Amino acid sequence: MKIRILKLKNWLLMTLVGALGLSACHSTKNAATPQPAEEPQVDTPKPRDPVVVMYGVPTMNFVVKGKITNDDGKPVKGLQVILLNRNVDIMPDDMHEDNPYVQSYIHQSSDTTDAEGNYMVRTSDTPADKQQLIIRDIDGAENGQYKNMLLDIDYREAAQTQARQGWNMGTREKVEDVVVEKEN
Repeated sequence: MKIRILKLKNWLLMTLVGALGLSACHSTKNAATPQPAEEPQVDTPKPRDPVVVMYGVPTMNFVVKGKITNDDGKPVKGLQVILLNRNVDIMPDDMHEDNPYVQSYIHQSSDTTDAEGNYMVRTSDTPADKQQLIIRDIDGAENGQYKNMLLDIDYREAAQTQARQGWNMGTREKVEDVVVEKEN
């Protein structure tokens, strides 16, 4: 009786192993007869190209810098310059600092013009030919009041300042000088 149970158990086990796609590598029928030893073959390894395995989404770094002046050609200090990702759908007048998302975004990709009107903003996004630049007067009447602006930045002829590396497509840099209008 024990033998029948063991045979049934072995048959079920082999059926399960076969169903899973596992099989023996070598037949056991001629296991009792010694097989002649094969001479070992010496294979010289072939040179291979390095295999690069990556996971991610292509990104590109964007830098916009320049100088902001008023109608008289004088530099304007204290203007906030924000470089928008393509995925952000917001207008300059809708950027309220009480929104935590807006606060975080402004903190990451904005700059304020210095005494000479210079600014430089950076962002990282999926590769694109265009982005938008928001210019806002955030200091009030301290140096005059200026209209908010929304500009399109075209990177098709921008300088490639850093080469591609893996999923990062490098850095494109654009110089964009802007003239702002005073509010009435």
